[in-house]
Amino acid sequence: MKPASSPGPKFFLQARIKEFAIPPITDGLVIGRDASIGTVALQKALNLLIPDNFEHLIIDDEIIADVLIKSVLLRRMSKDRLVKFIMAQIKPFMSAQDILQVQLDLEILLTGGLE
Repeated sequence: MKPASSPGPKFFLQARIKEFAIPPITDGLVIGRDASIGTVALQKALNLLIPDNFEHLIIDDEIIADVLIKSVLLRRMSKDRLVKFIMAQIKPFMSAQDILQVQLDLEILLTGGLE
């Protein structure tokens, strides 16, 4: 009688499919100082897809080098506030080699009297 052979490995594959968005980023990129692709190359690629839609912010930091952010967001929030938010909330999750895609949900609440 032959010894029972163990069955071979089983492979399972899961795929998530969604529509490819142009551009492939939503609101911005936070680029680490030692990222594998530079800001200039990323900016050129974005400008080919949608010209003049992203603004380049240079960050003086040991981890974060640059931010590419949708221009429309900077019409609603100052650069200083945005950079403070990125440094406080996003930087702790980064290394200098990272390029992080960010989606920002900005809500502005206004109150005032009308005459």
